[in-house]
Amino acid sequence: MIALLFSLLTITMGLNYFGRTGAGTTLFLITLALSIYWLKFHATSVLTIQL
Repeated sequence: MIALLFSLLTITMGLNYFGRTGAGTTLFLITLALSIYWLKFHATSVLTIQL
């Protein structure tokens, strides 16, 4: 998941670099929402250690 978030942010930077700021902003907001979901999921999930 973290690799997906980093790749989406890289694509966002590329879009903004090439002047596609509307698409870049939209993708950034989607990535931000996914990041918040991912953080909330991992912050509230039960820690299990499998030996």
